[in-house]
Amino acid sequence: MFLSTRLAALRAQDLADSADKCAMSQKPSWPHRIIGVGLLCAWAILAAGADFAQGVAAYKGADYATALAVFNDCAQHGDARAQLSLGLMYDNGEGVVADPKRALEWYSKSADQGIAQAQYQMGLLYLKGRGVPRDDTVAREWFARAAEGGDQNAVARYRQFAEDGDIEAQYNLALMYLRGSGLARDPAAAAGWLQRASGRGHLGAMFGYARLYETGRGIARSYREAANWYERAASQGDAKAAFNLAGLLRAGQGVPQDAAKAEHYYAMAAEHGYLPAAFTLGRLYATGETLSKDPKRALEWYTRAAQAGSTDAQINLGYLYAEGDGVAQDLEAAYAWFYTAQQLDHPLAADNLAVLTAQLDADGVTAGQKLALEFLEGVQAKLSGGGKQLP
Repeated sequence: MFLSTRLAALRAQDLADSADKCAMSQKPSWPHRIIGVGLLCAWAILAAGADFAQGVAAYKGADYATALAVFNDCAQHGDARAQLSLGLMYDNGEGVVADPKRALEWYSKSADQGIAQAQYQMGLLYLKGRGVPRDDTVAREWFARAAEGGDQNAVARYRQFAEDGDIEAQYNLALMYLRGSGLARDPAAAAGWLQRASGRGHLGAMFGYARLYETGRGIARSYREAANWYERAASQGDAKAAFNLAGLLRAGQGVPQDAAKAEHYYAMAAEHGYLPAAFTLGRLYATGETLSKDPKRALEWYTRAAQAGSTDAQINLGYLYAEGDGVAQDLEAAYAWFYTAQQLDHPLAADNLAVLTAQLDADGVTAGQKLALEFLEGVQAKLSGGGKQLP
């Protein structure tokens, strides 16, 4: 065996991930109304610079011409507060002829800089079709961004979407409660909204609801319910749900322990491109933990995951080649995989590579480097071509 006490192989526990996506669906509109104190509210929230403050003072004195000139100058220099203010003035027709298209232009510039009130106003324009063709989906996207940014008007509208049965709003409101974005963190409220959305077949909500049951976050822990919802999501192609269900089956949590079914769900997740599943299969076959030890299958799964970008798999694959564990010893291949993992910033790679370099002659290092460049090029091509997908 090759320096088994010095080379490190990863023996990490399985990972468990939570879903996080933001998608919107359709919802009827409300009447469009701009409240006259909108500018004053924005100014109270945002600290004003000297020039901007002059515009605020002019606006308060009903000197709209001066306010417009000051805000325009500030906005042209990228001041997001002034851009929002111009949008509101064009929207309300204060000092100018009301012009929703010009309002949209300035709201958009401010919104793109993260101003939540501007994002909310964008949502209103799209919801009513003022200055832009009506698009409820885009409107909801803007309301979601504004709500997560803390705009309470947007939070109220988004909550109304959810109350009226918008399944995507229900799911996204649950995520907002989980993250504490735009409103106070409240896992119990998140569980309630996930229950409503998952009961109507929302795939992301099914996974999220299962995850809350598994962790006991916001709801009484129940591995049985977690397994139930993971299985529903996995049956619809959710790779992470299949992976987490496999973990419960392997441990016998909430379901009878079943290594064969666990292997089935790990393979399902891996075939859908979920790299931790492929790595886990490689590790289980390599160690004989719950599955019969099978070096050839371990090599197969590690290789698939390593080529697709899993640095954990690259480390363990390099270890197998260095030790000759279940495969013909190949120090050059081991060097190449450790080098690839090092380039992708795996914390164990540099030490393993140093140990291995000391055991190779100059020709061996050169050959290992050449092979490493081939491996790295292949991995980077997969990563840049649409994410971590298995071959």
